[in-house]
Amino acid sequence: MKKLLGYLLFVFVLFSCFATNALAQSTDVISEFKSNITLEQNTDIKVEEEITYFFSYPGHGIYRDIPSRYRVQLTLARPVTIKLDELYYYKKNEPSLKYGNYEKSLESGYTRFKIGEAETLIEGEYVYVIKYTMKNAVNYFDDHDELYLNIAGNLWEVPIQKLTTTITVPGEITEKICYTGITGSTQSDCTFKDISETETSITLTKPLDIGEDLTVAISMPKGTLKDVRGAQTVAFLLSNIGLLLPIPTLVVGLMLIKKNGKGRKLTTIPHYEPPKDMFPMLAGAIYTKALTPKHITAQIVQMAIDGYIKIRQEGKRSYILEKDHIEKNISEDTVRALYADLFKGKNEVNINDIPSDFYTTVNSLKKSIDTKLYDDKYFSKERKKLWNKFLFIGLFGIFGIFMIATPLALIAATGWTIGIAISSIILIILTSKIELRDTLGNEIFAELEGLKMYINTAEKHRIEFHNDPEKYLGVFEKLLPYAIIFGLEKKWAKEFEDLYKEPPSWYAGDISTFNTLVLANSISSVSRGIQTSSTPPSSHSSFGGSGFSGGSSGGGFGGGGGGRW
Repeated sequence: MKKLLGYLLFVFVLFSCFATNALAQSTDVISEFKSNITLEQNTDIKVEEEITYFFSYPGHGIYRDIPSRYRVQLTLARPVTIKLDELYYYKKNEPSLKYGNYEKSLESGYTRFKIGEAETLIEGEYVYVIKYTMKNAVNYFDDHDELYLNIAGNLWEVPIQKLTTTITVPGEITEKICYTGITGSTQSDCTFKDISETETSITLTKPLDIGEDLTVAISMPKGTLKDVRGAQTVAFLLSNIGLLLPIPTLVVGLMLIKKNGKGRKLTTIPHYEPPKDMFPMLAGAIYTKALTPKHITAQIVQMAIDGYIKIRQEGKRSYILEKDHIEKNISEDTVRALYADLFKGKNEVNINDIPSDFYTTVNSLKKSIDTKLYDDKYFSKERKKLWNKFLFIGLFGIFGIFMIATPLALIAATGWTIGIAISSIILIILTSKIELRDTLGNEIFAELEGLKMYINTAEKHRIEFHNDPEKYLGVFEKLLPYAIIFGLEKKWAKEFEDLYKEPPSWYAGDISTFNTLVLANSISSVSRGIQTSSTPPSSHSSFGGSGFSGGSSGGGFGGGGGGRW
């Protein structure tokens, strides 16, 4: 009996220790997370983090994990370089006594800094200062440069009570947005305080729970940042015959393109009319060689102009697509499919609430348009075959390098490894030199280029608009879908901003404040909604993903997490 009581007492004490330990661990917290982030013109991102960590029971220190890979489409990832500039820590209220013990390691796509000493236990509040530089962690877009960052990271093992960050960029901040919560959240429990045109601070309005983060997107004018996308170079050359492989690859590839891959180019002259018997989605695909969400937006606007739907504004950023009460027959199969899948039997749909599976519709539209491009001889099937061969061999070569790139292969066959890799990249690049458009496609392309030329120089015709405004409002609407395709809708709208006395029949909004620029901004919102709905759901951000178009918490560069050890 005594043995039984002794055993039960031992179990009770052991359980109490574990429970006490778990309870203590649960009360660990980051009482304050402060950071200063400076984006330099050369795209280096200087980060200074000041993490105040409360140890509720003794520990050795903390570890900080910073992502060194940015997840992109499919299984690919963009490498991000993390360079430590300075690291130290001290007990709260004793800043003069600093410590600098840490170990650096790579942990499955993260750079880990394990801070503290194994022989020393600490307790209470300690402040950890980590200064580092991130490279290759910015995005470029057609109309702006963008900084898209996770600030603290959503992998911390403890909650964060307070978080503030200051961001400085080398150019004017034209747009900014912040997200909070778990990965994928679009909540915005955060506020901005502008310090200057190039500097802003962000503060949380509620604490972050475990698994939550603050993500910030900053937009700057196009050209603010140095374009380093093509700046990768070979660091060294080895005297290996394999390094010469890219030369015959380039020569043979160019010869095949010259023989089979060149289409007849046409001279571009201004055009005042869109191509006949063609709908915007098809025209856009011919122009850019692939269907994009912008082309779908142009088609939606065309359907509105044709009387199939109405665009209705409700609130500042809420837009409703509404079926017109007058039933009309849509002759084009692809456009009819878009119309049906957009509404899915409903009479109206909020652009922000397009069904999450709309990306399947987009994929179906892409296939339908692609078939039409080749079956109707806008594009050449023969040159498409050459394009496929180049792409297949290039991707196969890169895949093969990853499969055989063992330490032995890297040592014994570095020249061949580099040679095959460069040759594969050359073949992939050469696909852009293969003219897929056939004679008919080039004719349409030339017309579209001429139309773009006309829209781009619309200010020269402005006096004509004022002489006969009613006539030229018809011109505005007729060419508006094509201005969207070219990304010139705001420029086109500006030339007509004072001609409308009331909104067109297919647009419902505030009459007192309406002009064509308001309409263009509405179209931009529709385009962003289509872009967001066209992307399959993912727990990570996609390649070149924007913080303003489908952005969310956890979608940017950086972040990561950490905990005690």
